[in-house]
Order: sequence, then C-alpha cells, then structure tokens
Amino acid sequence: MQELQALIQGKISPFAIKIDHLIKMAEKYPEPNSSEYKLVELATNIVLSAYLEKTQKYF
Repeated sequence: MQELQALIQGKISPFAIKIDHLIKMAEKYPEPNSSEYKLVELATNIVLSAYLEKTQKYF
C-alpha cells in the first residue's frame, strides 16, 4: 500500500508499478467502499493512463 501511496503522491513513476501487482491487490480488496479498494483503483487509473499516453506517442 505504501508503494501505491507513493505513486499517487508522485514520488515514484507509474512504470515502477507492475500491472500484475495491481491485479493481485484488486483481488485482495474487492469491497468498493473500502479505502484500500479506492487506493488500488486510483493507482490503477494512474498506471493505465501512463501506459496509454506512452502508446499514443507511436500513433
């Protein structure tokens, strides 16, 4: 969780987070109203957005 908080705070690059790790975290915290779920959701959005921006540079 500290790694995800660092990502959200901009202390580490989105590319430092492995998507497989986010999937495992999402499976571990399936309750949509929990703070952990929201943290994982936000981190996932940040990581996927970074990959999407990187991909768009090639089109």
